[in-house]
Amino acid sequence: MDLKVNFEGRDLAQTPQGWVVPITGAEELAQRIHLRLGIRRGSFRLDPELGSRLYSLSRSTPQRMAEEAREIIEEALAPMAGVRLLEVSCRYDPAVDKAELDCRFSWSGQELETTLEV
Repeated sequence: MDLKVNFEGRDLAQTPQGWVVPITGAEELAQRIHLRLGIRRGSFRLDPELGSRLYSLSRSTPQRMAEEAREIIEEALAPMAGVRLLEVSCRYDPAVDKAELDCRFSWSGQELETTLEV
C-alpha cells in the first residue's frame, strides 16, 4: 500500500475531509512507474539508481525521441519485476522545447498508461 500523489499539486492527494488517500494494486504500480520515470537518476542519495535519464532526452524527430526514450525507460524500470514497456509515443513542440511521452505498460495481465512531460 502507498499514498496517492497529486502530481499537479505536487503533494499527497486528499479527500474533501483532508485525509490522505491510500492506493494499492495497479494504481499503486502506475504511480511508482510515474515517480521512477519523473525523478532525475542519481538525485536521491539513498538510492542513486532510482530515477531515469529522461531529462537528457535528445531533441530530434518525435520518432527518434520515442526510440531513445524507450531505452531510457527500460533502464529505469529494470528493477521493477513484472513491468514491461509496450509502447512509447512522443509529441515534441520545439517552440517551447517540451516533449510529452505517452507510455503503455503491461503488468500482471493489466495494461497501465502514463504521460510524462520532459
